[in-house]
Amino acid sequence: MEPAPNYDTFVPPAVGGTYVDPVFGSTIQRVSNAMGMANASGSGNLTWIENEYATMSAFNSNNSLLILVHESYFGLYNGTTGAFIQNLPFEISASSEPRWSRADNVTLYYHVYGGNQLKSYNTSTGVISVVHTFSQYSSISGNGEMDISLDGDHFVFAGDNEFIFVYQISTDQVYTAFDAGSNPFDSMYITPNNNVIVAWITTGTTRYTGQELFDINMNFQRQVGHADGHKDVTTDTNGNEVLIWTNSADPQPIANCNNGIVKIQLSNGAQTCLLQLDWSLAVHISAPDGNGTVFVDTEAPSNPESGSSGWVAYTDEILQVKLDGSGATRWAQHRSRPLNGYNWEPKVSTSRDGTRLLYASDFNLQTIDGYTSNYSDTYLIQIPATATQPPAPAPPSSPAPGGGKTTTVQYLDNNAAVQYTGAWYPNSGSFNIGSTATLSEAANSTAAFSFTGTGVSWIGYSDQWSGIAQVYIDGVFKATVDTYAAVEAPQKVQYSVSNLTNGPHTLTILVTGQQDSAALQGWVWVNAFDVTQVSSGSASTTAKALDIRTR
Repeated sequence: MEPAPNYDTFVPPAVGGTYVDPVFGSTIQRVSNAMGMANASGSGNLTWIENEYATMSAFNSNNSLLILVHESYFGLYNGTTGAFIQNLPFEISASSEPRWSRADNVTLYYHVYGGNQLKSYNTSTGVISVVHTFSQYSSISGNGEMDISLDGDHFVFAGDNEFIFVYQISTDQVYTAFDAGSNPFDSMYITPNNNVIVAWITTGTTRYTGQELFDINMNFQRQVGHADGHKDVTTDTNGNEVLIWTNSADPQPIANCNNGIVKIQLSNGAQTCLLQLDWSLAVHISAPDGNGTVFVDTEAPSNPESGSSGWVAYTDEILQVKLDGSGATRWAQHRSRPLNGYNWEPKVSTSRDGTRLLYASDFNLQTIDGYTSNYSDTYLIQIPATATQPPAPAPPSSPAPGGGKTTTVQYLDNNAAVQYTGAWYPNSGSFNIGSTATLSEAANSTAAFSFTGTGVSWIGYSDQWSGIAQVYIDGVFKATVDTYAAVEAPQKVQYSVSNLTNGPHTLTILVTGQQDSAALQGWVWVNAFDVTQVSSGSASTTAKALDIRTR
């Protein structure tokens, strides 16, 4: 339990200013000042400015821009400085569900509330275009919680509040629709592999209850939860798609996980408890693109006083929960109070790479300064980047602890120690080490290299057609690596790690299917791996196969 200092008197800085959370030490920036901004769609000033919801990213792919809801319309902000840029067209209303393109960093997709068209808006040029008219329906909706797919090419919509279907942007394809009939549903999510989760209103274990998984053609696969609840979807540390969900409404929760943050493997419905919370706390969940964590805000509707018996562990906090179940990082106390029905809820929302967090707070200013009851503003935390590459391995034959020596041993991409899943293709270009490489652009394809040593380097190839990968060591996320280069760079070290425990390890490369805004495609190359091995005596390690080289 961590009481909040000056809980009833602390006033946030002016817009653009920062303060340091007095308990957890995070630097927090105030992004908006609703009460000081004119309401562009009406008279007077605004009363609240917030990120739309937890499960869609307010940030574009490179975090250069973000959007916030100004009561009934959206504002565009600088993603780096947090400065307001301009209002979006009023057609992009709070009900039109604008979602950032993953193919570029200036395009938003949205639908006009009550209409049947998917449109795009270029925030740079101001051009609005019709992407597709769903003429078979009078209206379409994402039901408020869906985001664009991980590959940036799919949406899930409900036509006429009944027919649930997937739409693919690049092919302009409308997949087979599922008729929900009279079965009431709350939301639909498109998963990392372009499957669909439908959250039904009714709790239970039979069809059309809880949460159900469908494939892209809306064929039923399995039930993955007995009840609806706040949630988000992402990929696990092994690349599998997972649902992260609060099980507070589950009539049959897994053991020792009441009011828990639960990870559900969508492939089989298996559940793992990541964090158990007191029953007095509600949550929202926001998942980045598979960096091994999710972000959670906790909310105490009973409004306990800081330090009182009702102020339980994790009360009113912003947390980063690890998907391997090893715990959580506590980033801040949001200091928002239940002085209205909904706007006070922080609804924490992360950027796609997990390096930025947005959340709403009223800071109790209704009581301190007499603000209107619906008041809230938006705050930003920048998370230290995890993509910085560690130092390169020690040079060959340098002294090692215990009197041994280090030797660098090279394994080529076609060695049996490298196991591939997904769609990979060979390349025999002479520019590769050993004239051999393996490459993929298929999202969620993996290359897992097993080795024994204290360090490893992944060697690949970079050019204008190269994309973004994620790196895991022993199943733990380590870095997001953009392999794009404006000029060809063969035999490039894409990632290195040293100072590992001397023993067996696995480096896994996960193809995200994403690419830099300047890249033409998203290929990820595997050419070779350099392993730092430590001998027990003075003898060096000897390569024992033709595709292993000592350098």
